Amino acid sequence: MPTSHALEAQDGMMNLDQGSYMLLSSATGAFSCRYSTIPRTWNHIDRPHVALLLLRNGGVVYVLLSEPTRDDHASRPWLAVADLDRLPNGSVIEVRYSSTRFSYYRKDDRVWTKVAESISPFFIDIFSGGTAPVSIEAFEMYSDAEVSMT
Repeated sequence: MPTSHALEAQDGMMNLDQGSYMLLSSATGAFSCRYSTIPRTWNHIDRPHVALLLLRNGGVVYVLLSEPTRDDHASRPWLAVADLDRLPNGSVIEVRYSSTRFSYYRKDDRVWTKVAESISPFFIDIFSGGTAPVSIEAFEMYSDAEVSMT
């Protein structure tokens, strides 16, 4: 079981502000699934992770819920992830698959709703009304979120 670590946004994490977090927590979402898709193997190039996003002092704090682990029987390190079912309803998690591919899920009762994704370090596509996303600029860390329809 991984140990949780609270971090400010740093390399390998999206830079989100309070407005972006509020959009993630209230988005309708594209679809819901019983389990969020999380990376199972770890490598030093993509550096995948799972992090809980928390709103603190007007900013977003990331609590890492995963850590790389090596098993004597496994050929590659795998990613150990905390039990996500224990998180309270309304929790928002960031799942990083690679340096450019992120997904965001919100826990709604017993399912995870995919509320956003990103394939660029500069924009997040938030599913505020189904599968047609609203793009938010994630580059400027503490500015108001700029929203544009795509």
